[in-house]
Formats: sequence, structure tokens, C-alpha cells
Amino acid sequence: MTSSTTIDDTHSTTSISSNNIVELSPPLKKAKERRFRIVPILRQDICSVELPLEEYFVLSVADPRTIGSILRLLPTMPDSANHLKRIKDGRILIQPSSIALDHVLLNSIRDLLQEEPIIDRVQVPAKKPYTRRQFEWAKQRWPTAFHPNKEAESLLSGTFFNTSEQEKIIDFYRKAEKIGNGDAGCVIVDLDGNIAAESGVRPRPLGHAVMSAVEDLCESHRIQGSDIVQYLGTGFDVYLTHEPCSMCAMALVHFRVGRVFFGKRNANGGALESSWRIQEEKRINHHYRVFRIDEID
Repeated sequence: MTSSTTIDDTHSTTSISSNNIVELSPPLKKAKERRFRIVPILRQDICSVELPLEEYFVLSVADPRTIGSILRLLPTMPDSANHLKRIKDGRILIQPSSIALDHVLLNSIRDLLQEEPIIDRVQVPAKKPYTRRQFEWAKQRWPTAFHPNKEAESLLSGTFFNTSEQEKIIDFYRKAEKIGNGDAGCVIVDLDGNIAAESGVRPRPLGHAVMSAVEDLCESHRIQGSDIVQYLGTGFDVYLTHEPCSMCAMALVHFRVGRVFFGKRNANGGALESSWRIQEEKRINHHYRVFRIDEID
């Protein structure tokens, strides 16, 4: 998933000497083309291929005609195992091995089969696969249900944004770079694709670029005669040159923004990827999507 913009600064000058010989001065060095990649910051349980496993007791059945009768004897599968198929190649899941087998159940199975039951242990996926990669991994262990999530698949494959969307994203990001003037910059874009507020760092306490841009937007809203500013940014996009601190990240939660795009990581306190992932925090009541914009050398 890449997006690139090109700056062409190639120029040459022409001069004519007194003997009418045309002299071309060397062209100025062409500015390096800047290319970017838009990377989704996804939960680990989405990015990972493998799933946690759980051990189950499994009964081997030689005669398929007895399977229906055996199923009627077995306990109901736990709700957490609704994704698992109960039967695989003549083997039937009984229950998690963390629960001791009931002697009455064993005797009933023995009476039905007219022989000693063959019971083993097997590792099965403990969670339903969320992505196709996880499904392909899981079904090698035990059959499981799977319903494709198109959004997750497109994020993983890099096809979530089309070319036009990528170009707009990079354009707004570069506007944030410009407003930051070498330091942190913030651009807030409304649902119509217009810049609603922008700011760099201001020389005052808590004058972070995010806080300053949010303050400007709230003030603009008040000037228009409304005191309702809490959810003013619902669904808005925010473009940041730097990964925000926890204060700024939380301000965007309260502002109810939809997506946040940031550039440079903040190893000492970044709240979207480096030190914390506020968008994955279950204790808060709003979560926005997060994307990192990497410049490709």
C-alpha cells in the first residue's frame, strides 16, 4: 500500500556569448522524489497468523453410523467453542481437557460402542479465525467456522485505499509538515474533505500541535454561536507529523475523530504505537483507526 508524490525541481539556464556560441549551464540537481507508504496500525490478534490453542478430549469412532447416537450422549460444547466443528475424520470433540471426564458418560459411550472407547487429547484453535491467514492456519489443526472480514483483509493486503485516496492522504500529511515547519504539525480535515483547523507547536504550556488545532476549531465553533464542542470532530481525519503523546491522543478520543495518520514515531511516549495503543484501550468509549505514514528511501 504505497502512495507517492513527485517534486520536479529540474531547471537549466541558457546564455549566448559574444561570439554567438550557445552555452548551457548545467541543470540544477533534480530534487529527490518523495515516496510514502501508508501502514495500518492493527491489533496483534489481527496481524498474527497463529491462534492460541486449547486442549480437548477427542473420541475416535470406527463406525460412522454410531456418530449420531454418540453426539446425543456428549455434553454441549462451551459457548467459547462455537467456531469449532465437532467432527473430523471419525474423531469427535468431547470437551476441554481441563474438565474431568464423567464416569457416567464414559460408561454410556462404552455401552453404545460395545467396546472400550479410544479417547485421546488434541490441540484445537481456542478462538475463531479473524483473517483468512488465520483460517488457513487453524484448519490444519481442526475444522473451524470462518466468515471473511473484507475490511481486515484489505488492510492486511494493502488495498484499503485506492490511488486517489492515497494521494489525498499524502497531500494532507505534507500540509501538516508545512504547518509544522520542521517541528510537529497537525491538520484536521472535516467530513467534506476540507481543512477545518491546522496548527504547529505554540510557545506556551501544553501548546502541542494537536491541542492547538483542536482549540482553534473549538473557538471557531463558539464564534459561530454554538457551545456544543465535545463531539465537534466526529468522524474527522487528523494528520500529524509526529506520533502524539497520551494527552493529545486522548484529546482526539474526546473529539470523536474517525482516523489518525501520523509520521514519525515517538519512542519516549507515543500513544498510538510506540509506548501505548490508545485505540486498543478497552476502558475508553471511543476508538479511532490509526495509520502510520512511512517515507520510503
